[in-house]
Amino acid sequence: MPKVMLVVSARLNNVALLQRQDGNNINYFFKCGGCERPGHITMIPGHEAPLSEDNSEEVGLMVFDCDGLLPTDYGFNGGWLATTMLGTKIYIDLGSHEGFKDVIDGMEVSITDLKGKFVPFRG
Repeated sequence: MPKVMLVVSARLNNVALLQRQDGNNINYFFKCGGCERPGHITMIPGHEAPLSEDNSEEVGLMVFDCDGLLPTDYGFNGGWLATTMLGTKIYIDLGSHEGFKDVIDGMEVSITDLKGKFVPFRG
């Protein structure tokens, strides 16, 4: 079964770390809309890497085992945990195409220019 890695990029301002919230296991069962062929996509634990202000370009976020399907697009929906440069934790939904902007602890905090793509994983 082929494995793919979700590689993400974002512009972080006053964000020390950005990562998926704990407990977000992914195990999906799909059917192809055209041929009705079933397929499974399962996240493989142990490959998660957070984005940081110093490392926010092409970061390997998750690895998936794909049986019968290959993902093509990624949406930044669901729960994310951002930690500001002062250590404040923020639980956010990045489903908006505009990202996240707010003033926290007197600092402008933003997460913008979100991009994600799937690449072959050979690990």
